Amino acid sequence: MVELISQEHFSALKQTVVLSGGFRLACFEMGDPNGVPVLLLHGFTDSARSWSLTAPYLATGFRLVAPDLRGHGHSDRPEGCYTIPEMANDVRLLIEALNLAPAHLVGHSLGGRLAQAIAERWPHLVRKIVLISTSAAVRERRGWLWENIQMLRDPIDPESTFIREWCSGEVAVDENFLAHARRESAALPSRIWHSIYYEQLAYDPSALLQDISATTLILWGEEDMIATEEDQARMKDAIVGAKFISLPGHGHNLHWESPEKVAGLIRAFLEHP
Repeated sequence: MVELISQEHFSALKQTVVLSGGFRLACFEMGDPNGVPVLLLHGFTDSARSWSLTAPYLATGFRLVAPDLRGHGHSDRPEGCYTIPEMANDVRLLIEALNLAPAHLVGHSLGGRLAQAIAERWPHLVRKIVLISTSAAVRERRGWLWENIQMLRDPIDPESTFIREWCSGEVAVDENFLAHARRESAALPSRIWHSIYYEQLAYDPSALLQDISATTLILWGEEDMIATEEDQARMKDAIVGAKFISLPGHGHNLHWESPEKVAGLIRAFLEHP
């Protein structure tokens, strides 16, 4: 029997890890303390809570660690330094601080770009990687997301049309979870929304994808309007031996939409020799 996580008490389950240099990341941990480490990296404006629906189905046999990335959730929020390399280095320091190496990396959206960066730069820290609803680079300088981020001003309303659309799914998602997710995304200062998005627009490591030696699974929802089918093809072609699975009827947040199914796909991949 899988025991689901109470959304009301989720934040109380986090610990604070102080990285070398004094930077603090909040982390959620569950599963087998002696199991194979799996690092769960959330998407843009989310937090470790992003994995709260999926993690219970992955907990058996794995040591799950889900940090709030810099600027997000309960982690430190510096004025600047929201580049992919800087955020990936935070994760590297977290792996070392918690003695997780080598770890499986599972990343959603922004977290997937961080998983790629870590696998490219520090392959000795990585077992396998799972890339969910992500891409190597962000190329959209216009469109729905770009236009809404440019218009954000503090305080951000968690019940605004944009935030409700941003924290949603093509498949119905648990509303109690979504209410907490909306509040956490809206609590992110607009300067961090702007900074992270702008930094990603300026960062294109596509030429480095061929340096990823870790066995890789790419998961994608066919209704995803943010990470495109072209993005998936580019990663699959560049990462040697990458396995690709698409889920019809699912959108960008497919691990919210079908947490048990997505966890099953992840587990099968990680457990395969």
